[in-house]
Amino acid sequence: MPRSAKARPSRNTKLSRAWASAKRFMTRAMGPFPITPLGLLVTLGCAHALINYGFGQIDLVLLVVGAVGVGIAALGLLATLTGALVLWLRQRNRPAEGSLDVECGYPVATGYWLPRLRWLPFVAISWRWLEPEAQVRIVPQRGRLREEVIASRRGRVGAVVRELEIGDIFGLSQIRLRVAEQRKVRFVPSVGQLQRVDVIRGMAGGDDISHPEGPQEGELYDLRAYTPGDPIRFVLWKVFARTRQLVVRAPERALSPIRQTCAYLVAGGSDEPAAGAARLAVELGALGTDWVLGADGSNDDATRKDQAVDVLARSAEVQEPVGGKGLGAFLQRRGQAASIGRAVVFVPGRPGPWLTSVTEQCKHVGGRGGRIDFVVGTDGITPPPKRKWLARLAIREAAPDIPPGATAPVTTEQVGEVVRTLSSIGNVIVVDRAAGRVFAGGHLTALGAKGNQ
Repeated sequence: MPRSAKARPSRNTKLSRAWASAKRFMTRAMGPFPITPLGLLVTLGCAHALINYGFGQIDLVLLVVGAVGVGIAALGLLATLTGALVLWLRQRNRPAEGSLDVECGYPVATGYWLPRLRWLPFVAISWRWLEPEAQVRIVPQRGRLREEVIASRRGRVGAVVRELEIGDIFGLSQIRLRVAEQRKVRFVPSVGQLQRVDVIRGMAGGDDISHPEGPQEGELYDLRAYTPGDPIRFVLWKVFARTRQLVVRAPERALSPIRQTCAYLVAGGSDEPAAGAARLAVELGALGTDWVLGADGSNDDATRKDQAVDVLARSAEVQEPVGGKGLGAFLQRRGQAASIGRAVVFVPGRPGPWLTSVTEQCKHVGGRGGRIDFVVGTDGITPPPKRKWLARLAIREAAPDIPPGATAPVTTEQVGEVVRTLSSIGNVIVVDRAAGRVFAGGHLTALGAKGNQ
């Protein structure tokens, strides 16, 4: 590409980067400094009132105000310095902790704690995680402050960097200490509301063959209760007329095992629901008894549950433009090792660069005698906003409140585009992690129709 055609960062981007760098520098520089800007202002004001008006002009009111203000500031500074020294010495002698697994979206106790220092007056203690990013909840318990974290993104780290804040309750003095703990932490994707038997059956495509002339997922001979998302054509209306209960036909279980099921997670924007669905399918047996799992960012295939969780966590390190490009190598690798009976690909519900990569690499799976199923993961499906441009200029919509561990809901247009594109290659189902529902059959047709509007 010619030098003149290269994309150059805009002036706003340069200013934002410069401001972020300056803010980080000031934060680190002011960390060990024990007096806050408010404390410096209050101390100087009280000292000026005490010396110039209290002692100089014998103003008794300002004399008392100045003396009390300076005294409180000095006492708070002394308590802050003492508390910071005690906590710093404790961190030096802290024993090493073992590895930790954290499920995204839920508070998990890490075992880390600090003393409350009740013997020091006016001292407040708090801390946060700098690396990796996670929300910290401090739970007082007896004489200790125990730590709970809520992660929003899966991944793996080998160290945790915390920033301790020790200060007085008036906000006049504060010391920030950075503490690094060498500890292996693995953030696993959350399954949300998908922990239901009907959801597992919806993701399972049938792992056995009941009759040589029947389909691989088994004949529709078994019965189960209707759940939202089941195709309406499988409802037994005669049973409903007699019992007033909706019952649907379901594939029967196998008499002989099918060939190996290969599962793969495609990394991309808003891929946390898909990762949660993949973890659920592995842990609760929706992929059958003989399976292998791969994911973007990993050349090692998992055949055990603990390996699968590690592979899913590692996929969070993949950048969005690279998502889906490892699927072809995975299918080729597994096709040489064993005959692929079923390939299950877990994909995000929002279109992105991964959609083109997956489409190009999945066209040759069916030619080898296998089948491919796509599980589209979402955290809710909402209709697109239908507002005129004048209304959008006049009213600024507030950003949606997204809980930790969740992603923003996708619109019907976005998930409809994904469904239409992947339906030309294989079977598609959509799982809603927030609601615990599975959409298939006519529901997907409706989504595709709404996406075309």
